[in-house]
Amino acid sequence: MVRELINTVPLGTEAAPIPVSGTGTAPASGQTAIIRAFGKSHPGIVAGITGILAEKNVDITDITQTLLGENFAMIVIVNLAEANCSFSELKETLAKKGDELGVGIFSQHEELFQFMHKV
Repeated sequence: MVRELINTVPLGTEAAPIPVSGTGTAPASGQTAIIRAFGKSHPGIVAGITGILAEKNVDITDITQTLLGENFAMIVIVNLAEANCSFSELKETLAKKGDELGVGIFSQHEELFQFMHKV
């Protein structure tokens, strides 16, 4: 299918630049949070978590997930600057979603995370 699509693009066609959104500046201090999720892997975990973030207007700035055997692990870094709820409300909503999904979801401000993990 991909090969068929590639063959429909005429040679010499140039790709249009992708517009970059946002201000290009880092979030203000206290506006970044780290969300971690762990549990037995099954469909819907990423969708459940990112759906809440979208609903709360929380911007994902970085995301990684992996499978460790049958276990799922994900770390999401988010910008809270435009969120339509408090961090406490977001944290509580994500924890409840974790209970529904059967995974642990832990959220904390980046500054606290960095302080706790200094060596």
